Order: sequence, then structure tokens, then C-alpha cells
Amino acid sequence: MKGEFEVFLYNKDGELIEYREVKNTTVDAGFSAVCAMMGQGSIVPFTYCAIGTGTTEPDNEDTALESELARVEGGYTLVSAKVWTNAATFGAGVGTGAITESGLLNASSNGTLLCRQTFAVVNKGADDSMIVTWQYTLS
Repeated sequence: MKGEFEVFLYNKDGELIEYREVKNTTVDAGFSAVCAMMGQGSIVPFTYCAIGTGTTEPDNEDTALESELARVEGGYTLVSAKVWTNAATFGAGVGTGAITESGLLNASSNGTLLCRQTFAVVNKGADDSMIVTWQYTLS
């Protein structure tokens, strides 16, 4: 199981002003949740994307973002038999700041963290919108 995500930042006129492509770190709690889902069918899907300002490198024992600013529910898409994506939009005024981390979770607050990663700063202004698209490949 491997994952990556893309960050797209658009200004108020809809012009792309920043882009990042990042490999992620699936954390231990995320692996455990996937195992429970496959073995017991008892897990809530990972449809919530969070962004924050944390800069500490991800660790397998992470259970949350370091410094979460905002969390929104994304949209699930099955791209192929082995690939799925979740695209989340942080509109104007949502998650404004120097964004340096993102993660996928299975609840609108708290919940289980599937994955987390840090990246070079993306400065999201109050009028900007950001789309974070997570992709997971099973092989």
C-alpha cells in the first residue's frame, strides 16, 4: 500500500499559483485500521482531509497532525481496481496560513489517522482556495 498527494493552490481568480506533489507516510494506526477493515469490515472510511502548519517529520506513531488548521470531507473516487483517490477542497477563508502538513482521517474531528506528511510551505491567503488530492495504490 503506497500513497501520495498533490496540493493545488488557486488565487481568487482561479489561477493556479502553487503546486506540490508529495509521497506520504502511512502511520501504524492507519495500517491497523486497514487490517481491521479487511478482516472485520468494521472501519469508517478515510474521507476527511486535514491541513496544518506542523513541520516535524512524520512518524509511524503519529495519531494526528502536529498543528491542524482545518479539516474537510473529500470525495472518494475509485480510479482503477487498485487505485483510489480522495479530493478535498479548502475554500476561501478555510485553513488560511502557512500550510506545511496534510493527513487523511476517518472523522470530522478526532478519528483515526491513516497517513500524514509534511512539505515545503504553501501560503494560503484568505481569498485563496486549496485542493488536496490523496491517492492510494494497492499492489
